[in-house]
Amino acid sequence: MRRRTPAYTRQLLAHNVQEFRLRKSWSQYDLANESRLRQALVSEIEAEKANPTLLSLHKIASALDLQVAELLLPQGTVLTQGTKPPARVRKKDAKKRPGRPLKSLPR
Repeated sequence: MRRRTPAYTRQLLAHNVQEFRLRKSWSQYDLANESRLRQALVSEIEAEKANPTLLSLHKIASALDLQVAELLLPQGTVLTQGTKPPARVRKKDAKKRPGRPLKSLPR
């Protein structure tokens, strides 16, 4: 998986918010009203100019009946509940380093 840049994440967020909003045939004003955010913020998010807070993302996702993750993932990505993504192994962690033995607990 390629490493994402903040600009790519903003672009993906902007596209997804607009796409899901239009699927409901909502204007930016409608989304702002449903999410209780300013219409200007919705516009800035879709124009890739804003860095919304987690609370704002939660409000938008709730208004669109989505999970926050769905706003940040490429279209067509399927989210399954109860599964964890595979752990990534970093190159520097690939070699096993000897650790200190655990201290035994007093009896």
